[in-house]
Amino acid sequence: MAKVRLRRGFKSEASWYSKSVRAELGLRPHDPICPWRLAAHLDLPVIKVSDFIEIEPAAVAYLHSRDGQDEFSAITADLGSRRVIIHNDAHDRKRQAADLAHEIAHGLLLHNLAPLTGINGERNYDREIEEEASWLGPTLLVPDEAALSIAFRLADRCLTMQEASDEYGVSDPLLKMRLNVSGAIIRASRRRAA
Repeated sequence: MAKVRLRRGFKSEASWYSKSVRAELGLRPHDPICPWRLAAHLDLPVIKVSDFIEIEPAAVAYLHSRDGQDEFSAITADLGSRRVIIHNDAHDRKRQAADLAHEIAHGLLLHNLAPLTGINGERNYDREIEEEASWLGPTLLVPDEAALSIAFRLADRCLTMQEASDEYGVSDPLLKMRLNVSGAIIRASRRRAA
């Protein structure tokens, strides 16, 4: 399946969202952000799969299993008149952060909630809005300013990838992706060469 091209100006819009939510939380543009705190700030309740243990123990057990974790990470759902994020708390904390940021991105972008399945039981999947959330989510966690700060500290050997990953609460692959797509690595290496 080919990737959907993001609409013109979307990457700049994603950077704007990242700066805006940080400013609202009293953070600098390069500061780490806690997605749980951001969800609370945006009045997006976060519900863990394990919260359903009393009413659906078999389902929770399955979703916490290896197969279940492969099948379900997080979703934004409409409970009555309220959007909520339901996420699989069996994933490691860094994966949960990425999952929450993805769902927060849907909320910030005011994406419409579609039914989970179509009339034939197939999963509804809108590639365009998923691509937008897949870009904005990581941008919220590691904005361009943070990527540049990290890249400079990596180049100066003041920081390791593991330390940066821990500082921002993200996985190594997510961090590497943001360092690359932001151009931070190239800028840091040019500065070092100068």
